[in-house]
Amino acid sequence: MHMPETFLLTPEDATDYVALRREMLQDAPWAFLASPSQDRGCDVEKVRVSLAREDAAIVGIRQEGDERGRLVAAAGVVREEALKRRHIAMIWGVYVTPAARGRGCARAVVSRAMDVARSWPGVGSIHLAVNANAPEARRLYESLGFVEWGFEPDAVRIEGKSFGEHHMLFAC
Repeated sequence: MHMPETFLLTPEDATDYVALRREMLQDAPWAFLASPSQDRGCDVEKVRVSLAREDAAIVGIRQEGDERGRLVAAAGVVREEALKRRHIAMIWGVYVTPAARGRGCARAVVSRAMDVARSWPGVGSIHLAVNANAPEARRLYESLGFVEWGFEPDAVRIEGKSFGEHHMLFAC
């Protein structure tokens, strides 16, 4: 199976990303700390500003066969801002729309996000958190070399239901 083609989103892709971000928060609310009403990823102007940063990126995949097709997968990566934590990058917001699952999209966007993080001078590790409700995502991250360093019980609560998160890292 060939890896789907990834690209780095630009500020011009902000509207497309916001549409996918709203879908991900509706489809898997337990997988993301943000809620639609409080999420900067649902604000086109804030996303546009974020996509112009040099220490942050969102990797995407568009629907095959159409260069400007619908965004079907994404993974964000950001370098920590605090001077004492600039050696750490975080992967966040990994999502593949249900119709595109099973094609290697998640592996492709996370791998590219890891490449972006490794390209930043001084980054020594890449961190992420994965919900305990997503064992397939955890297996993907482990296959890419991430190791668990801790578990946070009750990390996310939605309508009284609690979900834990596995904290993982990849040493560059």
